[in-house]
Amino acid sequence: MKNLKALILATLLLVPLLFFAFVVIFGEQHFTLRTYLPEYNQAGEVVRTAKGDTVFSRVPDFQLTNLKGEVVTQQELAGNGLYVASFFNTNCSSVCRQVASQLMRVQETFENKPQVRIASFTIEPDPDSLEVLQKYATQYGAKPAQWLFLTGSREKIYRLASEGFSLPMAPKAPVYSGKVMLVDRVHHVRGIYDGTDTGEIDRLIMEINVLLDEYSKSK
Repeated sequence: MKNLKALILATLLLVPLLFFAFVVIFGEQHFTLRTYLPEYNQAGEVVRTAKGDTVFSRVPDFQLTNLKGEVVTQQELAGNGLYVASFFNTNCSSVCRQVASQLMRVQETFENKPQVRIASFTIEPDPDSLEVLQKYATQYGAKPAQWLFLTGSREKIYRLASEGFSLPMAPKAPVYSGKVMLVDRVHHVRGIYDGTDTGEIDRLIMEINVLLDEYSKSK
């Protein structure tokens, strides 16, 4: 009987302690996004810091041209927060048009959030002149301050796609994967999505909000 009373008393004392620990640990939910695209050394091994943490690649700096013929840099694009990147051309199959329709949703969701930008890079800069890109942007209701259509030399764009986003870019037969990428303010890729899938774009929208929340708490 004494042992039973002692057990009950210990349990009664332990429950509040466990509850307090639960509140401290889980009382405020903390979310963070993973980082993609680790760096690899010449041996094909993931590069790590002295502490053993993975080193992630950054999207390299670029200078491309917007619909007004102005030079746009990555720093301008991501400096205030983040951007959503996609690669396309105006004569692409239905894949590119599906992606563009989904990006319209992203623009509408964050129309009052200047921290959120969208960058669509044409991989066919010769046929996709500024005039052609402007018509395409107008078709999807792109707002110039938020949704940028960017062009430049084929060499620059292909290098950006392959080295910055690990997208397969065969010179004569580029692959339209429909992928959409979320890039943070320090140029890390923080999300990869199927841009043709409504559910995936829902996830993108949610994760943009997570990243914005992360920024607000780090001020």
